[in-house]
Amino acid sequence: MGEVINTLKEFGMTEYEAKIYVSLLSNQPSNGNNIAKLSGVPAPKVYGALQKMKEQGLVFTVSGGNNGKQVRYSPLPYKELLKTKKDTFMDQLEFLGDSLEEISSNSDVNWSELFVIEGYSASVEVVQTAISECESEIIISCWKREFDVLEELLFKAHERGIKIVTLIFDGEQVDVPWDNFTHYGEGLALGRHSGEFSIVIDNKKAILLQSLDESPHSVVSSHPVMVSTTRNYIRHDIYVNRIIKDFEGTITEHYGKNLENLINDF
Repeated sequence: MGEVINTLKEFGMTEYEAKIYVSLLSNQPSNGNNIAKLSGVPAPKVYGALQKMKEQGLVFTVSGGNNGKQVRYSPLPYKELLKTKKDTFMDQLEFLGDSLEEISSNSDVNWSELFVIEGYSASVEVVQTAISECESEIIISCWKREFDVLEELLFKAHERGIKIVTLIFDGEQVDVPWDNFTHYGEGLALGRHSGEFSIVIDNKKAILLQSLDESPHSVVSSHPVMVSTTRNYIRHDIYVNRIIKDFEGTITEHYGKNLENLINDF
């Protein structure tokens, strides 16, 4: 019974009102004295609470006994109470939705939206949600570990008609129905991407994940500069790796197998 009382209080009743309402549901109609006995509400407080409940439409009076002069009380049927509370809640929810949308639209999020997500699992969940909500394009560079986690969602996105481009740093070439590239796999060239993950969604949102064991975290931003820089970073990495693949012999002869004569410049 205590849980019922507490829930009614959350719906706006006072403790006395909730106790009176519950007692009337099982013993109606009842006069003030009987209500005090059944509800445990002090007799001096009963009539004041009943008057307020009557004004709110939670109880109504029934005349009878003692030549019709005795006033007794019955509760608003509980189904009516729940319907009223539900209708009120839905109206308030709709009002808040419209009002908060209007308020938030006044904020210029294009420059201010920058979130830091702490933890590897939380960061991956943010990426998964972004892929699920994608409307047009995904471009991503990642390690095979993250690709394996996201592969099913990427296939579903592809089936929805989303354009996808992927660059995977390690492992063998994967068989996927979209443009996929494998990074040049030698030490220095690959080592600089350690723990790195980058994705751009719809050319509107960028997510950068650093998955180093010490403090994995990600940065999420819809700032146009952040988005375009991340997108160009991934694209240029793909361009360079395609050039290395097509002219590997010439390039490694000039710069070394690990491209050390290029990478160690700065």
